[in-house]
This record gives sequence, C-alpha cells and structure tokens, in this order.
Amino acid sequence: MQREGLYLVDIVEAARKIASYLEGVSAEVWAADSMRRDAVIWQLSIIGEAVGGISDETRASTPEIPWKLIRGLRNNVVHRYFSVDWKIVHSAATVNVPDLERQVRALLQHAYPDLFRRLEHEESRASADSSDDEHTEPSTSSDLH
Repeated sequence: MQREGLYLVDIVEAARKIASYLEGVSAEVWAADSMRRDAVIWQLSIIGEAVGGISDETRASTPEIPWKLIRGLRNNVVHRYFSVDWKIVHSAATVNVPDLERQVRALLQHAYPDLFRRLEHEESRASADSSDDEHTEPSTSSDLH
C-alpha cells in the first residue's frame, strides 16, 4: 500500500528534523529552550501519528521496531503535556529516534524501493541546496506525496 510507504517517509523526515534541532545542543540547553522542546515534541507527535498508519502486517514483519512504544510516547506527550519528563523525551529523541530512522529506512528500501529512491534524491537535493545557502530548510514530505 503506497499510503503506508508515505507514512514511513514521514517518520524518516520527522527523525531528520529532530536530529537537526538537537545537533550540537546539550541536554541542559535543550531543556531550557522551550522552542526546541516544542519542535521536538511536534516531530515526535508526527512520528506517533504516522506509526498509527502502519499496517498490522508490517508491524508483525518488523518486530524489532517498537511500534507500540512509539505510539505510546506520542500519546503521553500529547495527552499528558503538563507532566512531560523532558529527560525521557531527550533520551528518546537522541537515542531511540536515530535507531528508528535507520530501521524505517531499511524497511522503506525493502518494501517501497521507489519511495526510498525518491527520498534519497530529495535528501541529496536538499543537501546540495543547503551547501549553497546555509539557511535553506530541507525539503518536506510534500515533495514525495
């Protein structure tokens, strides 16, 4: 199903954005920066929503990806926003999200090779654009949808 592939692309793109928001930023600086925290929470929410669109068949075929935990984190940060444990969020964003990105890229490459190639093309184009202008934002998933 092509839609599922697009959800996987959304996960990869959200993971990339999280990495860019946290690059070179200590946990302490991040915790004190409400704009960065909000940006990371938003991208984690996108990941959690996209996970909701992944089929039971795909989830069963990739048990190494903690689909249920990812969705649970999304539910916690969205519905219990008043009691978010920022250390847990930072750990998820810096440890778990990069692992998730690698796993989802592998899944995309295997199950949706055309989407995977388009994603890589968009990433290389965005990288070339940003080397021309350091303030250029990476392209969005709308290019792939």
